Amino acid sequence: MGQLDNQPENSTSSNTKEIETLLSSMTQELRDIQQNIVVQLARDMARLQAEQSRLTADIQKLQNQQQQIQSRQMQGGPGRHTQQQWTKQLAQVMASQLQQELSERLKEIMVVPPPPSQSLTTVDPNIGMSSPQTVNLNENAYRLLASLDTTLNTTFKNLQQELSSYQSSLSQQLGRMHSLQQQGEVILETLVDRLIDQLQEEATNVQTTAEIVTNRRQGLPVGTAPNQGDRPQGSDPATQSDRIAAERAAMAEVRTAPPATPVASPPVESNVFLTGLILALLSSITISFQNIITRVILSPPSLFGLWEGQVLAPGAGNSLLILGMRMLFVVPLMGFILAPILYPNTWRDIKQLGNPEKRGSIWIVIGSGLFLFMSQFFIYIALGNIPTGVAITLFFIFPPVTAVLAWIMFGAKPSFIFALATVTIYLGCFLTVSGRLTGGAPDGNLGLGIGTAIASGLTFAGYVILTQLSARKLKLHPAPFSVINFSVILILAIPFVLLGSREGNLFSWNVLEENWEALWMGSVALAMTTLIGYALNNFAIPMIGAPLASVVAATGPGLTSLMALLFIGEGLGLNEWLGVLIVTLWVLGISVDNMNKQKKPAPAAPAPAKQGA
Repeated sequence: MGQLDNQPENSTSSNTKEIETLLSSMTQELRDIQQNIVVQLARDMARLQAEQSRLTADIQKLQNQQQQIQSRQMQGGPGRHTQQQWTKQLAQVMASQLQQELSERLKEIMVVPPPPSQSLTTVDPNIGMSSPQTVNLNENAYRLLASLDTTLNTTFKNLQQELSSYQSSLSQQLGRMHSLQQQGEVILETLVDRLIDQLQEEATNVQTTAEIVTNRRQGLPVGTAPNQGDRPQGSDPATQSDRIAAERAAMAEVRTAPPATPVASPPVESNVFLTGLILALLSSITISFQNIITRVILSPPSLFGLWEGQVLAPGAGNSLLILGMRMLFVVPLMGFILAPILYPNTWRDIKQLGNPEKRGSIWIVIGSGLFLFMSQFFIYIALGNIPTGVAITLFFIFPPVTAVLAWIMFGAKPSFIFALATVTIYLGCFLTVSGRLTGGAPDGNLGLGIGTAIASGLTFAGYVILTQLSARKLKLHPAPFSVINFSVILILAIPFVLLGSREGNLFSWNVLEENWEALWMGSVALAMTTLIGYALNNFAIPMIGAPLASVVAATGPGLTSLMALLFIGEGLGLNEWLGVLIVTLWVLGISVDNMNKQKKPAPAAPAPAKQGA
């Protein structure tokens, strides 16, 4: 107490001033520290916002890449699944790297440099310990740091949640892409199955194209020629390919056919079969009637005693005139009405013949039209000189000739049974001709009629061979094939008709003024019978099949001879009737034999002619 009491009074005032000075300096230092911390926090927040912007840009890039990958995967490709896995792994790696980088930067931000130790701990020696105000300042500083830490943690959690949401969105998009990939695979599989079914259906045309196209000889004035049925046993050049096509058709039917209903189906199938058989018979009758009309136009017999015959004299020029006038009606009606009804893609298939891959084989179709033109030209001359039944019987020598040509071109060796059938057919033709030789031919040139009837059968054999070759190479439907054939006939007939209008040449034609009306009526009748016979045959083929339709068509010689007797009173001798019967029976036998052989490779296959119409 002594020393204190002895101190002067001015020492107290000086200590107070020093304390105030110290407090003011400490306050100033704390303010500086606070300001520095605020500035540093502002910088850190700006850096975090920049990082957030960069992350947003990266996420936007990822979304753009994901959209690009999705658009590429919509187009399909063998590496789609690998690209999806790669994208998912890339997104996960980038997210983990971004998370690690943010964690490191936030840890660096949280490390705050401690305040200057001298400023906080340096106390004047005259002052013994830190005052309560200094402790409060330290607590405030730590509170600020704790608040900053909390804010940073909250910001980091928000960023982590956003990254998780973006990752979840990417996963959902990848899942959608995977589902779209599966849907695309299902669609492609369905499309491939449909294409396979269509190819299998088109493959069945290989079996029936030659048969159907040959049956379309309703365009001829002769009886309906058998198609595959006309080909003798062992002579079919396309037997192996036909069997393969029939097996494919059977497989397609097994895959696509609904479950069978054995109780209800037999009556329906029986009615359809009977209807098809009647239509095929009507087609053969129509073509036989066409032969009789041609005979009436070119020879004296009258039709039912109502329509007088001999509108034109038999000859080359008059035959070409009738052929040209008939095709003048047949071609437009066939090309623009009947063929599109039977086959809607007729003109599309005709246009496709101009493609480079088919352009080199179009001569086959043109050549078949040329042979069909020659066959009709010869049979017209024959019908003007010899009876209808005799001409048609001689015409039916073409099945053996077709078999020989098929043997030469396709290597289809005939069998012994076919050789026997050929000899018998020629025997029947000889009986028919011998009966006419003994009975005479008062109404025409017998030698010319017999020669042109045989020439008609020979050229028709060439037409059948080219038809088979066309079915193999072009696989053309019968409807466009017929349009081209008839057009070729019309184009070839026009120059001869124009040339025949001048007198003094081989192809000159002569029509009396009063006969033009009857000639036009006859041409229209020939055109109508051609189209009606063609349509009936094509409607019958889907119901009974092309082989059975060819069997019905093989009745041409006998049916034509019988109708000629009934309609125009054109009788035959005993030898002639015997020859017609022999030829008809053997042609029928060959047709039935071929039909049975075609059924053996695929007994369960449906009638392939369902596409023949």
